[in-house]
Amino acid sequence: MNAESDSRALGAAGDLFELLRLAQGAAQRLANELHGSDFKDAELIARDLRRLRRSADRLQAVVGRFVGRPEESAG
Repeated sequence: MNAESDSRALGAAGDLFELLRLAQGAAQRLANELHGSDFKDAELIARDLRRLRRSADRLQAVVGRFVGRPEESAG
């Protein structure tokens, strides 16, 4: 990867994390307004988004470590 590619990868990982954060918040707010089975559905979506957000956070850290590595010379 080069500097431009590194920057795009870091940006994409950050965008994904932020998108999931916003989606999780929206799902949680929706769950707070619903009752019964609708609440359960919204809460399930919010829980799934929390799980995805944790995965995206780990991916963002991996990308950060990967792009921070010095390139190995060939010889």
